[in-house]
Amino acid sequence: MVRQQISIILLGTLLVLTVSCASLQKDTLASTVDDGLSGDIADIAASIVPLDTSAGFAQVLDARKTIRDLEQKEIKDTVFEATLLAWSGRLFLIEGKRPEALRALRRAQTLAPGVTAVAVLEARLKSSAEERLAFLDSFRDLADTPAVIEIERARTLGELRRYREAVAAWDAAFPALPTYYRETYGSEREQAWTLRSISPDSSASSDALAAKPEITLTDALTLIRDETTLLANITGGSLWTTDRLYRDLNNRGIIPVDSLGTVRLQDRITRAHAAWILWQLNAEHRAQPGLKTRYSDRIRTLPNPKSPVLDVPHGSRWFDSVMGCVEWEFMNLPDGKNFFPDRPIPGIAFMEMLRRVN
Repeated sequence: MVRQQISIILLGTLLVLTVSCASLQKDTLASTVDDGLSGDIADIAASIVPLDTSAGFAQVLDARKTIRDLEQKEIKDTVFEATLLAWSGRLFLIEGKRPEALRALRRAQTLAPGVTAVAVLEARLKSSAEERLAFLDSFRDLADTPAVIEIERARTLGELRRYREAVAAWDAAFPALPTYYRETYGSEREQAWTLRSISPDSSASSDALAAKPEITLTDALTLIRDETTLLANITGGSLWTTDRLYRDLNNRGIIPVDSLGTVRLQDRITRAHAAWILWQLNAEHRAQPGLKTRYSDRIRTLPNPKSPVLDVPHGSRWFDSVMGCVEWEFMNLPDGKNFFPDRPIPGIAFMEMLRRVN
């Protein structure tokens, strides 16, 4: 059943007329290949697609042997031959043999350039992600299996760091394809979902930090330096190392101190640490030192001072920072009552906080 499904999806061009779109010519190509050979190509697809993310030596050899076995049958059908050449070229790319992949593409294009497998190979051989996306966009409405083109678009959009669009492409493609596509590329989709709020203008190194489920103080300082202007008054616009930043910010009282002492560069930071850093930097950036003790100063004037945040009491070293970050909406109370100061900070969450502060 699965084999039949794959055959229908990937080799629709073997059963119907195929329109050549590489040069937008109008000649049609009919395939006379039987269901058995269509199934063979489908099996090749099922073995090669997973190699995009897990290319084991034995699996590559097996896929190459299957292709050679089919080549030796010398099937005289232009669509079938073009499709087989395209998958062979895709495998050459996995093997690191780009010249061979280019030769396979040229031969396939002389036979049936409008076949989706040929278009995928052509896209993968483009010299840049921008060129690849432009080609895929021009082909997507002409493809016999548009979901396969959407897979390639999703991967390319992710490479271009257009994550929100990548998620949409993944979600459009997966339901129309065999399950091995989701099994192969599902982690890329989840990565795009995690990073969907990141602007393409942010740096690639920041993307890597944003994807981390927990960040260290080094990570936090790197993101502050690379993604905000909060340090401009301190660095004068120079690109300081995190070591230099750490020393200077520590002297200014911006590096948090907890029950274990001053937080070190390699230490994982918590929500409390993040609140301290953000609030201290906000006060420094605005040249308003009074912000640092604003809430403690206010609450002392009350007859019965009590913190509105259940797990950050008045008198806590984090009180002013937490109150400030919550009131100014740099951070939130996850359940509406508690701050959860000891929870770790994911990179993407910290980047979103920085965007609000900046």
